[in-house]
Amino acid sequence: MADAPWVELREKFQAALALSRVELHKNPEKEPYKSKYHARALLEEVKALLGPAPEDEDDRPQAEDSLGTGDHTLGLPAELVEAEGPIALGAVRRAVIEFHLGVNHIDTEELSAGEEHLVKCLRLLRKYRMSQDCVSLYIQAQNNLGILWSEREEIESAQAYLESSEALYNQYMKEIGSPPLDPTEHFLSEEEKLAEQERSKRFEKVYTHNLYYLAQVYQHMEMFEKAAHYCHSTLKRQLEHNAYHPMEWAINAATLSQFYINKQCFMEARHCLSAANVIFGQTGKISTMEDRQHRRA
Repeated sequence: MADAPWVELREKFQAALALSRVELHKNPEKEPYKSKYHARALLEEVKALLGPAPEDEDDRPQAEDSLGTGDHTLGLPAELVEAEGPIALGAVRRAVIEFHLGVNHIDTEELSAGEEHLVKCLRLLRKYRMSQDCVSLYIQAQNNLGILWSEREEIESAQAYLESSEALYNQYMKEIGSPPLDPTEHFLSEEEKLAEQERSKRFEKVYTHNLYYLAQVYQHMEMFEKAAHYCHSTLKRQLEHNAYHPMEWAINAATLSQFYINKQCFMEARHCLSAANVIFGQTGKISTMEDRQHRRA
C-alpha cells in the first residue's frame, strides 16, 4: 500500500459511504446522481492512495469470473487462507473499494462498469474468501453480480453466482461459524470495529438477501417448489431478524399462500394468509425496518 495517511483514507471512505446513502430525491432534479458521482470520485481517490495491486496469479482474470460460475458450482469447496500480512491487507482494502465502485456504477445504471468492478473484487479476494475478514464481502459481491445478471435476464448466470454465495455461507458457518467482519470495518480503527452481535446481524442480513434473490431466480426458471421453499425461508428469516417492510412482507406471504392452495396444502396456505394479515396491520404504524436498497447488503 502507498504511504498514504491512514486517517485520510478512512475519512474519504466514510464520506463516500455517507454520500452513497443519500436518497435520489434529495439531489437536484436535473442531477439525480450528483451524490453518487461525488461518492465515486472519493472512492477513486482512496483507490489511488492505496496504490496498484501487486501482480498475483489469483488476481488474473479467470473464466468463472465473467461467466458467473464460481468454484462452488463446480463442486470445489473453498479452502481457508487467512488474509494476513501487508499484501493480503492491501488486496482486501482494494477489494472493498472495487465492491463499492461496482455498486455505485450499478446504482447510476452503468451496468458494464459495475460488473467490471465487482469481478475485480472477486479476483482480489478469491483465495481469502473463506476467511473471517473476507467472506461477507465476497458473498455480497457475488450477490450483486447475481442481481445484475438477473436484471439482464441471464438467469443461469444469476443462478450460478447466487448458488455460489449460498454454498460459501453454508461452508463458512459449518467450518468456522464466528461472525465475520463487515466490509466497512476494513476502514475503521480498532476502537470503531463492530461488536460480534452487530457483525452477526449484518452477515445474516446478507444471507437473507441471497435467499430472497434465489427465490426470484427459481421462480423465473419455473422451479416452483424450490422457489416456494426459498420464499418461505426468506419470510421466516425476515421475521426472526425483525428486518422487513410490512406491506412487502404481507404481499409475499399472501402470494406464497396461493402456491400452497394450488398444491392443496390448505393448512400452510391458511398460516401464510393469517401471517400476512397480521403483518399488513403494521403498515403505517411502524417505521420501515429494512433498507430497500438490497444491494447495500
